[in-house]
Amino acid sequence: MHKFFLSVGALIVLSSAPVKAHPHVWVTGEASFQFEETKLTRVGMTWLFDAFFSQVLGADFDTNGDGTFDAGETQAMKDQVFTSLKDYGYFTHLRTDVSETEHQFKSVEDFSVSVEAGELLFSFDLVLAEPIDPLAQSIGLSLYDPTVYVDLILDGEKPISIAGADSFECTIEYRQGNEVANQSYFFVPQEAWLNCSGNG
Repeated sequence: MHKFFLSVGALIVLSSAPVKAHPHVWVTGEASFQFEETKLTRVGMTWLFDAFFSQVLGADFDTNGDGTFDAGETQAMKDQVFTSLKDYGYFTHLRTDVSETEHQFKSVEDFSVSVEAGELLFSFDLVLAEPIDPLAQSIGLSLYDPTVYVDLILDGEKPISIAGADSFECTIEYRQGNEVANQSYFFVPQEAWLNCSGNG
């Protein structure tokens, strides 16, 4: 079992929550569409965890108990918790309006861990395997865990931002996505669609 879900399991035991009660972890996400030479090449993400799960991870990885995460503690968090989410696409789903096939991420860069008002914050960039032309297609982003153990929403002060798109104009449209179901639960994920057009 992935370390991330082992940590979720520890949270369930600590909270005495019924196993069938979904979800067990709450994440507030913010995303940044990042462009290079008019193509979308990466998605910057921040995840702010709920206070309880932050305590579970902090107890495991803040080994010196100073309330921060140094380079060694951050690397351990990445290796033992975050990297295990690769099989789940880091809960980040990216597609276009011309295909239902999700775009893949080839790597993660600039991973960091910090603490904000007692809550754990992951920051990282997801690098696309293939750049996407935003003028040829609209781009849809959604955050969800298909196992429904983790509830992710795009929220915060600026749920979506755009960087490096100076040569064209872009807008964000929020929609409801297609229903996602597992054995005992279903939900409709939130989607943010990026629509761009050339200046002039």
